[in-house]
Amino acid sequence: MSSTSLSFPRLPSTSPAAKAPFSSSFLPPLSSSLSFSSRPLLHRGRSPLHHHARPFVVKAMAPPKGKAKKVVGVVKLALEAGKATPAPPVGPALGSKGVNIMAFCKEYNAKTADKAGYVIPVEITVYDVSGLVFDKSFTFVLKTPPASVLLLKAAGVEKGSKEPNREKVGKVTLDQVRTIATEKLPDLNCTSIESAMRIIAGTAANMGIEVDPPILEPKKKVLV
Repeated sequence: MSSTSLSFPRLPSTSPAAKAPFSSSFLPPLSSSLSFSSRPLLHRGRSPLHHHARPFVVKAMAPPKGKAKKVVGVVKLALEAGKATPAPPVGPALGSKGVNIMAFCKEYNAKTADKAGYVIPVEITVYDVSGLVFDKSFTFVLKTPPASVLLLKAAGVEKGSKEPNREKVGKVTLDQVRTIATEKLPDLNCTSIESAMRIIAGTAANMGIEVDPPILEPKKKVLV
């Protein structure tokens, strides 16, 4: 008995995809090494190779809170109490450092309002945050009035003598010298009132202002 093979005519294909032979190389290998985030892409019919990553953006970050500030400048001025204004010397000195001039004038005038008529030296420290931000912050310390100003007030004169050794313009008492020395002690290079009084008396002598009674120099010890 002979076997008969049946053959059927091949129908023409109209699909372009059907003309190309199927190849498994078009699909990524399915293995356990795929991450969890890549599996949903396969379920949607997309390959991880065709996934576009989001652009990497670098964002500037401010310095950490509590970071120490850097001192970028120190400004020393002698201003009349309660009368600081943006005019020179305040404006040019602080404007070049980036300090808020009006804020300083307001604070200085408020803290020196009770010292009207005196020249109050001030030391201003300007800060900069290390990093990206320049915060223009500042602090200031008030100094005591100059000894010469205090002596003129105590003696009741407007200015000192041009020839202090020959011409005397005024007189102060020992108690007044002690009061001035007590006020100036924090700014003087000494630790006792007696030493401060001798410094003030020396300033008075250079201005032609007498101290009555005069301050006696301490007796020197004589080695025998």
